[in-house]
Amino acid sequence: MRILMLSEFYDRTGGINTHMHGLSRFLDHEVLLDNSIEAINSKPDIIHVHHAFTPLTLQALKVGKKKGIPVVVTNHSIAPLHNLYFWRLLKIALKYLDHASAIIAVSNAAKKFISNFTSLDVAVIPNGVDTSKFKPEKQWSEHKKTLLYVGRLSPRKGVQLLIPLLSNCLRELNAELIIAGKDEAFMIPLLKLQKTICKNVRILGFVPDEQLPELYNAADIFLMPSLAMESFGITAIESLACATPVVATKNGGLPEVTKEGSIITSLLEFPKVIENLLSEPDRIQQLGKAGRKLVEEEYSWHVVAKKIENIYSQILDGGLDEKHNT
Repeated sequence: MRILMLSEFYDRTGGINTHMHGLSRFLDHEVLLDNSIEAINSKPDIIHVHHAFTPLTLQALKVGKKKGIPVVVTNHSIAPLHNLYFWRLLKIALKYLDHASAIIAVSNAAKKFISNFTSLDVAVIPNGVDTSKFKPEKQWSEHKKTLLYVGRLSPRKGVQLLIPLLSNCLRELNAELIIAGKDEAFMIPLLKLQKTICKNVRILGFVPDEQLPELYNAADIFLMPSLAMESFGITAIESLACATPVVATKNGGLPEVTKEGSIITSLLEFPKVIENLLSEPDRIQQLGKAGRKLVEEEYSWHVVAKKIENIYSQILDGGLDEKHNT
């Protein structure tokens, strides 16, 4: 089977690019990755487009239909106030999604959003993580009181609120906050300015993927302070794979994704939750083990890739009902 994965976000920092590279490595087939419609000339057996709402998705569905190549679409996103009936009003404009052979969403929150724009059933298949790369390598006796944020330094991720919110907590507990991620919207200068009110902060900026397991393992707690449009949270499952528990907001898909090994709370409760956790190293260890077990059972690429491969096979074998593609 030759699979063409397309996305305008391919080779750009972010969850979609991470997903595409990870999935391609765990499919036992020939996989081509690209961000151009011309790649369809490679004569794939199936086209898998990542992100539902881009011009490339529309092009792929049109060309795929013309050439008789089935197209699978994965929705990785939600919008602000994604539960509102307002989004259904756009269904006519986005009716092209009904031409897909299958639609996948990475979470139930992402499914609920994409279902506003299609009459097809939507399969929920999560993002994956390489559990042989992201794995526990901790020395539990070394309790260093380290908090970690990894992700894009974007306002919607809430990273700009961590230092003001946690500065007293960090000083009183003699804890350290590490912030890593690619700068967006001049966030690094802002974070460096905030650091003047609290010295217990390290701002690393962009960190290559190969260094992330070491960072996750060095932390006691991983923080997800997302404010909006968090359909999944790949860094959360990477952290859980390393047995580092997650404290996250109730945003989007985070509560369903991090159901084990995490504490879901409001952003204002972060200091209290963190203080309680850091005073109970045994609980941190228990949450970490539960998180690792969850990832092995539900988010390992071996598990996730098999589910996606099954959809490909059913489509090519003619066994997937176009109106009920779960």
